Amino acid sequence: MLHRSDDERHLRDNSSATKRRDILLRGAALLAGGLAATVPATTTAAAQTSDGGRKPGQRVTLTHRGHSPFGFDQWASVEFNVPEGVRRISVSASFEAFVVVPGVMSNVLDLGLFGPMGFRGWSGGARQDFTVSPSDATPGYVPGAITAGLWSVALGPIVYHPKGMKWEVRITLEYGESEDSFQSHPAPEAALGRGYAWYRGDMHLHTEHSDGGRSPGQLVAAARDRQLDFIASTEHNTSSASLYWGRHARPDLLILNGEEVTTRHGHWLAVGLPPTEWVEWRYGPGDRNAFARRSDRVRSLGALVVVAHPMTPGPGSLWTFGFDKVDALEVWNGPWTLDDAAAVAVWDGLLRAGRRITAVGNSDAHSPQDVVGLPQTVVRAASLSRAEILGAVRRGAAYLAESANVVVDLSAVAQGRRAGLGEELPVSAFASVRVTARISGAPGTTATLHTAWGVMASTKIGGDGSATLEWTGWGKASRFARVEVRRLQPGSTTLDQMVALTNPVWLV
Repeated sequence: MLHRSDDERHLRDNSSATKRRDILLRGAALLAGGLAATVPATTTAAAQTSDGGRKPGQRVTLTHRGHSPFGFDQWASVEFNVPEGVRRISVSASFEAFVVVPGVMSNVLDLGLFGPMGFRGWSGGARQDFTVSPSDATPGYVPGAITAGLWSVALGPIVYHPKGMKWEVRITLEYGESEDSFQSHPAPEAALGRGYAWYRGDMHLHTEHSDGGRSPGQLVAAARDRQLDFIASTEHNTSSASLYWGRHARPDLLILNGEEVTTRHGHWLAVGLPPTEWVEWRYGPGDRNAFARRSDRVRSLGALVVVAHPMTPGPGSLWTFGFDKVDALEVWNGPWTLDDAAAVAVWDGLLRAGRRITAVGNSDAHSPQDVVGLPQTVVRAASLSRAEILGAVRRGAAYLAESANVVVDLSAVAQGRRAGLGEELPVSAFASVRVTARISGAPGTTATLHTAWGVMASTKIGGDGSATLEWTGWGKASRFARVEVRRLQPGSTTLDQMVALTNPVWLV
């Protein structure tokens, strides 16, 4: 039987902390799902099943029924021709339901839309119907002219049933008179800041424009409640939200456009994209240059390439594209879990190997119950602007914190010179270096100082939440210094909880 599946969403479009904890508890089963067969994309044409004519207000419905084999990594499309005079395209779909693990592994039919001029939207498995017209569109889709020519419904079937999955796509073309076009309202590229200062932000967030439960206005309100200075909109595989953020911008909140590029082999964030810029996601590590091409394009636009939750062991989430052409690694995603601990270990290994890659922390908030700004990335920048915030993250002038209460200052001094987070301190081979970390807002925690040789110093932080951690050692031999602050209380899948983590001061 074919079922509508507005409520069923695949894990890769629901990576909130609660579901990530479920993943960790079911890791073996999920990894088995990730080994499903790779199936090449197929293209089919929709057949006309009813014709209402060509007059304004009349409709033509096209229906296509198909079958996708068992497999996790496969793409398909249904092509259809749009004649002159069509003013609205509406799509609905249904498919055979099959559940292996409730809420984690089940059949899904992802949906999107492309026109003669390119990308027009993507909703993945978040919804099974949508509409586009010159004046409006379903969240996740881009309003604009309905150009005559060849269009296609993009499909991403995820099939767990060994015998495959039947599906049906219905496309309705509605004729009408010319109408006013949608007017976009992108967010400003700068907000009122405090000059050269520390700014707090969350660069991985979702709204109703993909699979989030908040409206853009509700997300802005949540960000201000958490005392954030900037946020990034990172909807799954769509740029539609960038057309609306100007309606919700506040003078003291910077809103960055972005996209969570949700491939079947790992997710990455393109943070700071120009409005309407869209990044392709339908490729795997077998296409050796596919990620590099997209990464180069994003970086050429001044935006950041951030690997998202790289160690989450779910189908499609585990990162497999390597760390070349990457600006930052999301080592802390939502409430602290075991995969975050693994991500920190991977990042630390890259630092010890000489790879300079910035650590960031974001909430990946989806539902209204997810806490925005847990964690948050705290950036030292000259102003609250797109260029300055992205530049500071790229340099590593940032630390991560569980809330706005937590403040960390880390510096190193040698031979009369001083350097802070993300900066280089030139030292001779055996020069003495003094590293100082000042921490506040973290009661009942332990702070540790790390270099390329491991943990070099630690201190307990009492009930007042403040402490100073100092260490003196050989400079150049240590290569870098960074700090972690942890609460020695069990989390959902760990024996402790991260409270703060800094990027390194580099000793060169």
